[in-house]
Parts: sequence; C-alpha cells; structure tokens
Amino acid sequence: MQSLKIGLLLGWRQIQRASIYTNLLIIFVMMLTFLNLIAVSGILVGLIVGAEEAVREKSLGDMIITARDDQTHILETERFVRELLAYPEVSAYSVRYKGAGVLEANYQLRRDLSGERDIANVTVTGIDPVAEESMTGLSEELIAGEYLTPTDEGKILLGALYTKEYASNYGDIFETIEDVSVGDTVRLTSGTITKEFVIKGIVQSKVDEVSLNTYIPEREFRRLFNRIDRNADQIVVRLDESEESPALKTAMVDSGLANLAKIQTYEEGVPKFLTDIKNTMNLLGTLIGSIGLVVASITIFIIIFINALARRRYIGILKGIGIDRRAIECAYVVQAGVYALVGSLLGVLVTYLILIPYFRANPINFPFSDGILVAPVEGTAIRFAILLVTTLIAGFIPALMIARGNTLNAILGRKA
Repeated sequence: MQSLKIGLLLGWRQIQRASIYTNLLIIFVMMLTFLNLIAVSGILVGLIVGAEEAVREKSLGDMIITARDDQTHILETERFVRELLAYPEVSAYSVRYKGAGVLEANYQLRRDLSGERDIANVTVTGIDPVAEESMTGLSEELIAGEYLTPTDEGKILLGALYTKEYASNYGDIFETIEDVSVGDTVRLTSGTITKEFVIKGIVQSKVDEVSLNTYIPEREFRRLFNRIDRNADQIVVRLDESEESPALKTAMVDSGLANLAKIQTYEEGVPKFLTDIKNTMNLLGTLIGSIGLVVASITIFIIIFINALARRRYIGILKGIGIDRRAIECAYVVQAGVYALVGSLLGVLVTYLILIPYFRANPINFPFSDGILVAPVEGTAIRFAILLVTTLIAGFIPALMIARGNTLNAILGRKA
C-alpha cells in the first residue's frame, strides 16, 4: 500500500510537470482510439439495424400474425381482428391477402401474338388502403402517381423493382416489365382469371417487401384470386410501445387466438439473415477497431519508454534514496491509466452526446437502409475496459524495463 501511495503521487506529479500540449495530444490519441473501437463496429452494425428498423416501420410492425403451419390462411380472420382490437396496446393494424400472379404490359401494342410477351411474375397484396396507410404510411413510399382510395376499382400500385426503368440499377436480377408509367394499363393474371388494372402509383422503398410488391384493394384481390372467404394471409400490428409485444403475445395465446393463427413478435419473425449479417458486421467492426487498439498501445508504450529513458537518472536517484521499484513502476502505470481514462471518457461523451444524435438526425443513405450509429451501453463498457487494461499493460512494460536497471549506472548515466 505504501508503494501504491507513493506511485500515485509520483505519477500525478509527472503528469503535472509534463507539457500541456503533450498531455492533450496523448489524450486526443486515446479518444480517437476509443471512437475507432466504437464507431467502426457501430456504423457497420447500424447499417443492418437501420434495415431492421425500416422493415419494422414499413412492413412488419411489432407483431406478425400468419397462418398456422397446418393451415393455408388465418382462420376466422374477422373474429381474430375483433378480439385483437380489444387490446388497448394496439395502435394500428393491417389485414393483408397475398398471392402470386403474372403481370403483363404493352399487350395492346404487340403485333405478333405468337411473339415474346412483356411479363413478370409478381407478388400481389390485397389491402385496405386506409388501414395500410395507418399501419405503414405506404403513401410516403410513392415516387410517382397517387395512393389507393377505398373506392378505387381497377387500380394498382406497382413496386418499382418490377419496372425496367428502376430495376436497371441492380442489373438483370429482377423480372420486370418495360415502358410503363402511371396511367398505363397492365393485365394481371391469377390462374385462369385475368383483369386489367391502371397503374395509379409506383412505390419504391429500401424495404424489398415494398419495392417487390404490387398492391390492389382487398375486394379486387378476393375476386381475382377467387377467395370467397375473408380469411387473410397476414395481419401486421403496431403497438403503442414495441416493448409490450412479448406480453401481448402471451395474452393472445392464453386467450386461445393461437388456435387460429401463428402469433410472433417482430424479433421472432424478422428474417434470420438480418441477424446473421448484424453479428458478422459486429465481428468485422471489432477486428478493424482492434487494429487501432494495437496502434494506441504501441504509442503509449513508446511515449512511456522514452519518458522513462529520459528520466533514467531521476529514477536511479529515487531508488537510491529508498523508493521501492514497484512504486516507480506504479507511477508510470498511473500516468498511462490517466491518459486512457480521460481519453475514453471524452470518447464516451462524444459518442452519446454528439455522434449518435447526429446519425439519428442524419442517417447514412445506403441503397438498402438508412445507416445509424449503434453503441449499446454494455458493448461500450466492454471496449472501455479493454482499452484501459491494454493501456495499463503498455505503460507497465517500459516502466519495468527501465526501473529494473542498475541503480548506480542510472545515477551516473552509464549504460547498463
């Protein structure tokens, strides 16, 4: 304890006597190192978190209701919806009918009836326009035309990635139709039933489930797909507080609604590949950030080593008057620890007070998501501890090397 007290005093005196510019530079390096550990992985993970939030906001909501594994549709959908609305946590919902169809364009201009048709296999979703707008704000994704109204007949919203004009940026990976725009007539076929629709709007989103979809009013869907019953394929639900979804699921299961449909929270229904990519990005960011950690450790090692080497005679005098070697080593460890602690604390303040709010207000515009900075408190604390421990080790090693030297040689300035 005596050596520790003396070491703390010596370490603090060394920091006070050092140049203020030197101290500020070292602290700045430590702050940048900490930000590198946090920001690189935080932005990489933020790309996927941004995609998850977009899927939650624009497609799946907080709870996802689908058909049971042994059924093709949600049983007794109207009853299910009535009981769903009895829960006060529910703020919005949308009942969806889904099917696959063939969309054909420019058939009126085709001269050779035996020639190749301008067709694309598409996903068709029947919606209540008002409920869907309340649930996902689908009209906000329109890039051309107008949104559907409850009284529309023979109108369709077309996903942008089904058109040659918008899908060309992604290469030839989507089935598309050519030379279509708002106001054009297309033909939609399901089995033996065909109906003409006028394109009322084109929707484009960073959520594939929106851009690779076509929307028609639900009554048109049921006629086209010969769905006599009103049993839907999917119900998505938004809650006042998303954290309440596990409790609401439990309540719904206890009430017997699980006999009619499969009930999942968003976390259970989110595509698994998003979770896998997020974990991979986190690992990649940690590896990249580790390079900065190694550089900072080497920097601290060099600074402490040069400092201790320049003060070798002073160290020898301290040993000569009876100061324990461990107290001298402790002094340099304290010096390194203060630099790491102050730099990391500044990094924490910059992360949570500046960077995270900035990226929330100004997300990075990527083709598949609006990237944000993700820095969970637990992960930040772990990185804080890693940087501090690494810096302490980097400060201890050179101090040990110098302090173990011969006392007389150090005082006289002779080589060991």
